[in-house]
Amino acid sequence: MKTIEEYFIHIRQLIQGLPESFPERYEEQILSVTRGSLRIRLRFSDEALLEISEAIVLTAGEPHWLSYRYHYQDPSAGLVFRYDNAPHHPEISTHPDHKHEGDRVQANSHPSIEQVLLEVEAFRNRARAESQS
Repeated sequence: MKTIEEYFIHIRQLIQGLPESFPERYEEQILSVTRGSLRIRLRFSDEALLEISEAIVLTAGEPHWLSYRYHYQDPSAGLVFRYDNAPHHPEISTHPDHKHEGDRVQANSHPSIEQVLLEVEAFRNRARAESQS
């Protein structure tokens, strides 16, 4: 990946391929050829919500996140998970990267948006299966 625009095109394609979802908000900000920010608010047909926020810089074609937050909540607005790199948990071995699940905070490295979307889809599939049984 050579430019931030190429990164944004990749993310747009991922979002467009998501079933049963629509963007309530989609903002890209290109600050330079290799630096930008992204803010996405995706609503799913069951009213679940995924918010994505990234400040990113490409160095030698590789993405590096200055800050990120991937926040997923269920249809009743309960937190399912949030990944972020806010430096408020210095006790975590992957500091500043970590994951919130409910009230728990755990060590976790930075996931890709693809990984986050797969985790969201897995959660939604489990919730559908549980509601049908």
